[in-house]
Order: sequence, then structure tokens, then C-alpha cells
Amino acid sequence: MKIKKEEWFYLPNILTEFRLVTFPIPVLLIAYGHDLAALILVVVGVITDIADGYLARRLNQVSELGKILDPVADKLAIGSLVIALYLFKDFPLWATAVIIGRDLFILIASLLSLRKAEPTPTSNFFGKLTALAWTLLIISYLTPLVVVQKILLIVAPAMVPISALLYLYQFWYTGKFTGSPRSRG
Repeated sequence: MKIKKEEWFYLPNILTEFRLVTFPIPVLLIAYGHDLAALILVVVGVITDIADGYLARRLNQVSELGKILDPVADKLAIGSLVIALYLFKDFPLWATAVIIGRDLFILIASLLSLRKAEPTPTSNFFGKLTALAWTLLIISYLTPLVVVQKILLIVAPAMVPISALLYLYQFWYTGKFTGSPRSRG
């Protein structure tokens, strides 16, 4: 894995860098009770996450830097948001522990893979669906949609063990924690 200096200036990576710099703002807004503003910024973060993947493929700017920065930005944002929601919005502690535990597992597996000079680990389709379910759950806690919260509190955690088993199966048969080609740069 070799990161080139110019990768820092690829448009998809600039969007990811923007997310890295701004992720604390929604956390502060949640802490001060500004749920609508936090919701808007979380949605902007989701849109930039989708856009950076699309642009990376479209502009042929899929990069090793992006493969590292994007999941780091996602995990920092999601982890800090669930902690803020637990502290200030009645987000369940068990759900906070599940998502942080899942992300720590993914981080450790990725670091082990990188240490062995394997290709940069990437997520598979079901892993992306699991992340989407958690993102929707987080968003639901910034709205008055209690019914949606309750449904997603069942669906998102149920997807975690399935996702983990699929990654372990993949690792067992390939020896790598890589999924389908990354959808982001």
C-alpha cells in the first residue's frame, strides 16, 4: 500500500477530509439540544459519504488514502454520534456498545490485514447495508419518529452478527478481510 501526495487533493478525499474535520459539530449540537441542526449536518455527512464514493469511481480517483480515510471518518462520526445520543437522547447503552464493538472489531481486523501487507480491507455489500441501518437509526433519534426508532433498534443490531459471520466466512476462504471492490475512493 502506497499513498501518493496528490491523493490528498482528489475531490473524493477532500469530501472525506471535510467529514473528518466537521464530525464533532453535530455532536456538540446534540449536546446543546439543537436536534434539527444536528440532523441537517448528519444528512450532509451522509450525502458527502455517498458523493465521495460516486466521484471516486466516476473521476477514476479511487485511492489507497481514500480507502483508509473514508472508513475512519465513518467510524469516528458514527461512534461519536451514538455516544452523544446515549448521553443526551436516550439511545440505549447496549446499542451503543454493539456499534462501537462492531467498529472496533472491523478496525482490528483491518489493522491485522494491513500489517500483513494485504490489500487495503474493504467492506462487502451486507456490511454496507448494516452501516446504512445504523445510520438510519442514528438519524431517527434526531427526529420524533419513535416507531422508526423501535423498528431500527431491532433491525440494525440483528444485522451485526450476520455481517460478522459473512466477513469471517470470507476471511476463512480467502484469508483476507476484503469485500467486493470498494464503492469509494
